[in-house]
Amino acid sequence: MNKVIINTAVLVVFSTFYALISISNVSAQSNQILSAPDLSLEGAIFRALESNYGIRTARLGVKASEINNSWGSAGALPTLTSSVSTNKAVSDQTENPTSFIQEKLESDGISGGLNLNWTLFNGMGMFASKTRLELLESQSEGQVELIIENTVQAIDLAYHNILVQIQLLQVLNESMDLSRDRLNEILWSEEYGAAGTFDRLQFENAILADSAAWLQQGVAVHTSIRNLNRLMGDEEDAEWMFTSKLSAPPVLQDYSNLLISVLQNNVNISNAILSNRIAHQGVKQSQAFLYPVLGLNAAFSDAVSQFSAGDLQGSGRSVNTSALLTLNFNLFNGGATRRAIALATIQEDISRIDEENVRNLVGSLASDAYERYVLSSKVYDLNVKASNNANISLSIAEASYKNGVINALDYRLLEVALQRARVNELQSLLVWRGAYVELQKLTGALRGPIKLEML
Repeated sequence: MNKVIINTAVLVVFSTFYALISISNVSAQSNQILSAPDLSLEGAIFRALESNYGIRTARLGVKASEINNSWGSAGALPTLTSSVSTNKAVSDQTENPTSFIQEKLESDGISGGLNLNWTLFNGMGMFASKTRLELLESQSEGQVELIIENTVQAIDLAYHNILVQIQLLQVLNESMDLSRDRLNEILWSEEYGAAGTFDRLQFENAILADSAAWLQQGVAVHTSIRNLNRLMGDEEDAEWMFTSKLSAPPVLQDYSNLLISVLQNNVNISNAILSNRIAHQGVKQSQAFLYPVLGLNAAFSDAVSQFSAGDLQGSGRSVNTSALLTLNFNLFNGGATRRAIALATIQEDISRIDEENVRNLVGSLASDAYERYVLSSKVYDLNVKASNNANISLSIAEASYKNGVINALDYRLLEVALQRARVNELQSLLVWRGAYVELQKLTGALRGPIKLEML
């Protein structure tokens, strides 16, 4: 009898080796997480927006567009130049018998001037250029909004993926706890001959299988955290205490109102509209060369000079002011103007087609995302019911197993069924969340000012 008990104890120690390692790993990980700083979904988003290289680069592009958006860049303002010159000359004719004045001739002078050039009219080309610069600035801002949306979407999905992976790890912990409890009961029963080796081996194998799955799931958790750290621009091994809860997405409005919001606020559609308007201004700029160019040129100069020849000295001053209106009209340049207008018109047609294509594409994406949202919500509800049923079945099976109605193999099947139901529940929740965030992105709700309460 003692020999049997000793052999059983050895088998117990061997079979629960992985489980003990898992428990120690869980404790170490828990202590490490408790000392880590808090990180909510909102905090993760702001960290990513602050450090994202694409956003920083795009914002510099907006700043450059703001600087370039001026009437001076459009050619509507005059150019004013100034000039100053000085001269000094000495001519010694004292030893030149052929010179009429045999003296040392000296002269010096200084002159300054202002010159103004101003294009008064160029076929409204300057106004088309200014409008185009304004549209380019808006387009740069649209690129920033697009990057912000993509960043927020990536952070949201990465954060919730971490929550799901942690929950999956907890599912395996619960399963191992159940198997260990059953194994302990069997070991006590074996000492009195009330349980067999088959049941003990089944629960030992269950612990081994769950321990291996737990280790693999631990790698999945760390991988998901590293992915979030990369998106936020932090060190990959940074640890966090994730404070946001894993919950079902809120209920959305009906599809018709949602589609209206998409068509009005989607950043891709807005950028396509801006591209079409920019192309239209390009046509106006090309058409401006069909008109004459009226320019104004004004000049002012003031020159002071002094002259001396021996005892004879003198000084003088010259002030000149002029204004000139010029009218230039291009009569013929080999058809270059007409070709430029034709090419600009084609470019406008292309941008109009692109805008229509973007509208259709965004509408299709909205339709697909809404269908995924509705389907995922229904699948999640079904998986929640399946998890509840599996949990109830396992609870009933505990009493049935203790009463000998079912064996260890049947109990393990119900335990695995609960695991599978919980995995399906969590995965369907993540898919539902992804569809919801995609719809929020399409409606423009993810860009600044970010409506974090909607997340």
